[in-house]
Amino acid sequence: MIVITGRMKIPDANRKAFFDISERQVTLSREEDGCLSYSLFEDAMEPGIFFFYEEWKDRTAVDFHFAQAYCLDFVKHLRKLTDGDADMKIRTIAPKNAP
Repeated sequence: MIVITGRMKIPDANRKAFFDISERQVTLSREEDGCLSYSLFEDAMEPGIFFFYEEWKDRTAVDFHFAQAYCLDFVKHLRKLTDGDADMKIRTIAPKNAP
């Protein structure tokens, strides 16, 4: 399984535009065959800090996801809405019964 996390700061002035593009991103991502989960959260202690949490079946599913037009469009628009750089991490998680 592949886990992707993303963290970004969104200024109040960009909040609505961020939610508009994020709703589309989350909805379409959840429809992909290789998507196990895809969520967006806001930090309760620091409003304006958002986290994406994604679980994908495998690297093939992630590569397919990143190649989708809606995903490329999301990244393009997200860069204009964030305050500073977004932080993204991709991790491979071994199953519990792996040697």
